[in-house]
This record gives sequence, C-alpha cells and structure tokens, in this order.
Amino acid sequence: MPDHSTIQVRFVDAATGQSIGEAQLPVENLPQSFEAATTLRIGEKSYEVVSASPMTAREFRATGTLRITMREVKIETMDTQKILYSLPTIAEELPAIEEGSTKLGKEVLELHEDDWRQVELVALTLESSIETDLRAIAQIHQKHREGPGFNALHIREAVPAPMEGTWLTLLELRSTLGESASWFEGLAFRGVAGLVAGGFAVKLPSGLTLYGTQKGGRIDVLALQRPASGANLEGDARMLAALASRTQLCLIDWCRVDQFPPTAEHFREWLSGKS
Repeated sequence: MPDHSTIQVRFVDAATGQSIGEAQLPVENLPQSFEAATTLRIGEKSYEVVSASPMTAREFRATGTLRITMREVKIETMDTQKILYSLPTIAEELPAIEEGSTKLGKEVLELHEDDWRQVELVALTLESSIETDLRAIAQIHQKHREGPGFNALHIREAVPAPMEGTWLTLLELRSTLGESASWFEGLAFRGVAGLVAGGFAVKLPSGLTLYGTQKGGRIDVLALQRPASGANLEGDARMLAALASRTQLCLIDWCRVDQFPPTAEHFREWLSGKS
C-alpha cells in the first residue's frame, strides 16, 4: 500500500457545499486524526473542521487525498464582564484520556466536559465534604443568579473521590443491571480525541444512563443522566436504591443542590424530574 508524504487536500464550505480551494500539503502539517475538534487558519480567516474524509493520517497517507468540510469561525470581541455561566458548578478535575485510544468507529457515550459528574452517587461517609460543596453552590444560586445564568461559578473540589471507602465492582454493576442493559464501547468527551481511561457507560431500557470510571474493576465514579421520558421509573428507582443502600451511597444532584438518601421513593423523585 502506498504511503504518500504529500496529500492533495480539498477544502469545502459546510454552508454551501462549494469548494473553497485545494492545496498540496506535507503530511506532517496535518493532524494525526480529526477526531478532536480542529481549527484551521487559512489566510486571515479561521475555520472549524466539521468533517474530514478520511479521518486519520494512516488513511489519507494511503490514499494521498483528503477532503475537509469546514465553516468559518467569526471571532467577535465581547465584554468579559457580561459573560454568564450556564451552570452554577462544575467538577474540579476531568478524568484522563487513555493514551493511544480512539472513539472512531465505536459506540460511545459522549459528554460535554461541563457535564462530568453533575449527578452522581457519593459515599454517605463523605457527608461533611458533600455539605461543603452544596453550601457553596447554594450561595451561587442565592447571590450570583443573573437572568438565565450565573455571574460566578463554584468549582467542586471537596469530593474528589466520590466512591471513597466503598466497594462496588463493574462486574457487580453488570450483574445488577441485567441483560436488558445496553453497554457502550466507551466514554468520551465531545471535541476531544480518545476514550476516557477506565471509562464505561450503560443505558437502561427506560433511558436512564449510568457512566463513570473504574480501576482494576472497582468503580470510583458512578454518575447518572436522567431519561427524557418517564418509562419504567419505578423499576429503576428500586434497583438504584437497592444498589445505593447496599454500598452506602446517596444521590447528589449538584446543580440543583439536592441530596437524596438511598430509598426508592427519593430516587423515583429525582428520576421523574420532580425534585
């Protein structure tokens, strides 16, 4: 198979489908993959890559051609004093990305980075740390709400290890959820190449999604995404409450400043969106 050192690149406008131009580019001047969000500078203009075909250097080295569909990025100056946050809080740290991994061609759960650990199960023994972060987030709601957003943000750092002191394995979670659960092939962040190291994600028939990370089979983060519809909430509430009670976990919805003990009634309240 040929290995081209120079690639014939065709640039296409995403809005019109028209060709912007073509260029012969050394392969080393192109990214190894367009899996991550990519911005190109052409002349005085910046462009966001919408899609690329092929996606990886291994592929376009072989073909010698590359088609990049992109849209112009309009850069406007703004008053930084008027910027609002859409969320009152985010987690301090994001998980590492597994070196050499890719989400290309895989069925993965993709999260926005700001959504990481916004609703999660936390060890009951961490009550005082939970309260520290919840108090700070409540202050954001009370003092920094401005229209549709917030003029300040609380970065959560009091609970860096939410499952500390508990022991729940991925094997046990698989057994608890049963054969009707649909497991993703990995967990990733939008616009970021690669898979979260030790990441996993699973969707239940009701639409409830669980995701997190594990090390050596032991789960150290177990977070949730609420289903869009209300199907089979009772079954999910009972199952989650039993799991949380057995492993001494409570449910925390950080952005809503809500904490729920491990009972089916309280978990059903959160799942139904009534909290």
